[in-house]
Amino acid sequence: MRILLLGALPCLLMAQAQPLTYDDILRRARTGSEQLRTEALLAERQLQLQESRGFLRDGPTVSLSAGPRRIPGAPGTTDKTFDLDLPLFLSSQIRADLDRSFGKAHPLLREAAQRERVHRLRTAYLDAWLASKLLELREADLITVERWLKSARARFDAGADPAYQVSLVEGEWLKLQQDLDDARIQQARAWGSLVALADVSIAPSPLADPGPVPVVYTVDLDRRLQESPLRKALLAQAEMEEQSLRLKQAVALSRWSLRGSYAQEGEEKVTRFGIAVRLPRPGEGASIRLNTEAQLRASQGEARQALADLDARAVAVMSRLEKMPSIKEIPDFSKAIAAIGLRLEEGRERPSEALPIRRQLLEAQMASLRRVYAQHLLVSDLQTLLPKVNQ
Repeated sequence: MRILLLGALPCLLMAQAQPLTYDDILRRARTGSEQLRTEALLAERQLQLQESRGFLRDGPTVSLSAGPRRIPGAPGTTDKTFDLDLPLFLSSQIRADLDRSFGKAHPLLREAAQRERVHRLRTAYLDAWLASKLLELREADLITVERWLKSARARFDAGADPAYQVSLVEGEWLKLQQDLDDARIQQARAWGSLVALADVSIAPSPLADPGPVPVVYTVDLDRRLQESPLRKALLAQAEMEEQSLRLKQAVALSRWSLRGSYAQEGEEKVTRFGIAVRLPRPGEGASIRLNTEAQLRASQGEARQALADLDARAVAVMSRLEKMPSIKEIPDFSKAIAAIGLRLEEGRERPSEALPIRRQLLEAQMASLRRVYAQHLLVSDLQTLLPKVNQ
């Protein structure tokens, strides 16, 4: 058994060292804050519907009381009283309107929250992947410059190059130390954002490349963006919130109630039925209506702003889609940098000539990574906005 376990240990270590793919992270995703807020809102509206179900504004109030009756010269008896108060809610149509809008908004809000959750997770994964790739480039570049610094010092000691050539490489090495530190900070922040959204290790782990950019059909894109599930969810939420405020107002203005009582007083039995009305305080009704209208205007303003933000997001997606060049695969400039280093070591290039070329090649490598990152991010945004049936 021990031999088998020892033989399996390297395989387990290799399995643990395998890079995490996006699908792996998606399977470990936590419930998003968008989903939690959506479920809280839906639960609040469901409670509002339950509280106004039927013809009652609130639950019935039942009271029981009993006490001894003492009459001089007669045996004692016990009086019993039963009272029932039924606060009425007669605006059933307003409740029906909220019930209808709730039923319409329920699936739309959940789908929108799920889409935003997946987009946030995809963005966090891409951020962490890009940060790790840039960190790898910085680390490899530092090794390259350290090798170049040794070569420059050797040529200076041999009298082949002046001292300022060594100083140029030393300055570049110091700059790279700071760039490398910034890259480590950026990777830690990006990985922390990913940890908040998925059940992954706290320490950064290797991430697999995102692969080829998914194909998203852009035929009739403008119309399809107007039919976005996010837009439908915003409109449905605005309608639901309006009906919720209307129902809240109707409940606050409802004042009638049914009352009944049954009493047994000695040998007498008394039953009573009637109605009651709660008299408003001066200006109470007008204040309730004014408050409702103010909240309605605020809710409608927030809905307009959210729709405007969504339209701006869609316009930005279309603009970027038209102008962003496509990259099939990430180019590799490491061989060109190695060739420059070889020429430097052989004395056919000086640091003052090699360093700018190295910097340009490094920036080109980083730009290609950022371009691939931007393409995947754009497609993720499109997939979030577009209806599923048309993708």
